[in-house]
Amino acid sequence: MSASLAKCRVGFVWSPNLETFDFGTKHPIKVGRFLMVKEFLEETEFLAQPNVITIQPKLLSKSLLNRIHSQEYLKKVQRISETGEGEIDIDTPGFKGIYYNANITSGATLAGVEAVATGKVGHAVSPTGGFHHARFEGGGGFSIFNDVAASVFHLREKGFKRILIADFDVHHGNGTQTYFYSDPDVMHISFHEDPEWMYPHDGFIEDIGDGRGLGYNINMHFPMDSGDSVYTYAFDEIVPPLIESYRPEFVIFIPGFDAHYKDPLAHMTLTTEAIRYVTEQIHDAAHTWADGKLVVLAGGGYHRDSFRWGIGTVMSVVTGHEYQPPPQEPPFDDDEETWTIVRENVKRIKELVFPTLGIPGDW
Repeated sequence: MSASLAKCRVGFVWSPNLETFDFGTKHPIKVGRFLMVKEFLEETEFLAQPNVITIQPKLLSKSLLNRIHSQEYLKKVQRISETGEGEIDIDTPGFKGIYYNANITSGATLAGVEAVATGKVGHAVSPTGGFHHARFEGGGGFSIFNDVAASVFHLREKGFKRILIADFDVHHGNGTQTYFYSDPDVMHISFHEDPEWMYPHDGFIEDIGDGRGLGYNINMHFPMDSGDSVYTYAFDEIVPPLIESYRPEFVIFIPGFDAHYKDPLAHMTLTTEAIRYVTEQIHDAAHTWADGKLVVLAGGGYHRDSFRWGIGTVMSVVTGHEYQPPPQEPPFDDDEETWTIVRENVKRIKELVFPTLGIPGDW
């Protein structure tokens, strides 16, 4: 990492109000999740670094909420919030105060985006965010309000025209895709587990956008048990040419902590080495094309250790402060069958997307 990259000012978005939720004791999103991140970053001295500041989240404005969600859905969330009865979806139970909590946890993303857009910081990291399953008319997949869509609309109001969403959460960002499927001003790159067996069971390679947005929606999915080798291979083959072609003005990045081999909700076998590699590449790309404008959202991650290791790895890259997680040994190596599938998927993406975007090469 160059000295210039290491000196970036980084904002960490935090408030105790992020913990005002209660999905129940058996739900993967447990009370203390975001406090755990803050305490971990204190223990590892990230928050004591001279180039790191704390940013307070703010509530989303009513006008922005009305842009990203229907009136009917917003009223439904308000009713659940007042009574504590009902559910957003089968996997996303309601509770009293859910409207406020969804607003402040999504508002954390907007606070980071605003701080980067205005130059207060070069990068921002939020322990929440990446609620990419929420759609205009509803939520689900632990997502109530779509903070990624809200961020894009906010950035557009500020004059940004080419926004990259690099979503490496192990679950496809189906909600985010619906907002920008026909929009060339947003490039949405999603790396996720094969939708045949992974929620939300969509995000196929052939889904490359529509109309003026054709080619700007990229879905790379991986077979079960895929690890670091095939993952970084696919990244190198697909992502750098796309970013160089697009030249984004702002980057929103979800690292994919739930693709780690310890995560209980998925079947991938990544280690933090892959997370570090991808983060370094996205970080460098933000500096190359977007004047460093990068916001990182924690997204998923449901094992205490791998979630903290992932956060530490990302913070190390964007702040320049050294951190090394413990050694990790995934249960499987990438076998020939996995390599064959991944190579075929990469080839298919290149055949479909690269010519459409005018990226040179023989596919």
